[in-house]
Amino acid sequence: MDSNQTHFAFLEASREAELVAEAQMGDHASFLELARHYQRPLYRLLYAMTRREEGALTLTEEALAHAWAEIREFPSGRRFFPWLLRIARSLPPAPRPLVPDWNRADPLLAAIDALRTDDRMTLALRVVERFRYEEIAALLDIPVGVAILRIAQARGQILAATSGLTVHQP
Repeated sequence: MDSNQTHFAFLEASREAELVAEAQMGDHASFLELARHYQRPLYRLLYAMTRREEGALTLTEEALAHAWAEIREFPSGRRFFPWLLRIARSLPPAPRPLVPDWNRADPLLAAIDALRTDDRMTLALRVVERFRYEEIAALLDIPVGVAILRIAQARGQILAATSGLTVHQP
């Protein structure tokens, strides 16, 4: 895939606006079309953040349920997916499994978990999904400079937390 392409396509803007308007009037089928289109990229991002299939699935379902409950509050003239991401970012994190606690054994994962949710999401969009800074800014509805700063700070925190690690050669 060309690095200048996004990994998923937004719905065509007029179709998305039409579906949102219908959903705001209570049309569940229109909302389901939006949900079907965006659930996979939302799940992938939440999985990258949680590294747990069940947790990502739960958060995806919760974000979509919140979106349906709040669809009447959807801001006019905006894109649906950034709004959905904002809802997902506001959800409490998925519960951690009791055992095994891999993060204790892996300082890199522990450092990633220690990041603020917004920083972890921004970093996941860049590293996992390979979005360009401009795309990340659009998805998160933030200025490009803020996206760049969040990624740089997240990388710096991870580097600082793992700088004492040594690489073992087999």
